Amino acid sequence: MKEAEDIYKAAQAQLNAYVQAHEMRRSQVRNMVLEQICRLPQPFTAAQLEEVCKAERISTGTVYNVLHVLIEASLVRPYDRGIGQTVTEYELVTEVSRSHMQIICRKCGRRTFIYDKALQRLVMERPYSNFNIQNYTLVVYGECKICRRLAVKRK
Repeated sequence: MKEAEDIYKAAQAQLNAYVQAHEMRRSQVRNMVLEQICRLPQPFTAAQLEEVCKAERISTGTVYNVLHVLIEASLVRPYDRGIGQTVTEYELVTEVSRSHMQIICRKCGRRTFIYDKALQRLVMERPYSNFNIQNYTLVVYGECKICRRLAVKRK
């Protein structure tokens, strides 16, 4: 769980810097929601976050307000799977978050996470002027093997 601890500490530092820069008051509840996000499997939905926060007696309204602040602070990123999904998914983004690639089938929505060291090295070592990469998420859309097999059987 050392990695999860490091991610939470980095996220908390990033949140504290945002709160200070925007002259907001510090909030224990905001930190509790952030801690729950760090514990959730990534990506997560607002409903999943709401469910785990109920145990901490955090109201639904507070969960959504904190989620909005975390998005504004660039700690959480909403993203679209690109297949007409109606539920927004979110992903924690910190300097120590694990970079990854996702392959998503446009037909069935099946998603697979891939951690490719060669790809990570290629992306992280590529020089970009005036830009320092901290982490990345690469999303590749296509058709999975199962959907291709089903299409062949239908012919």
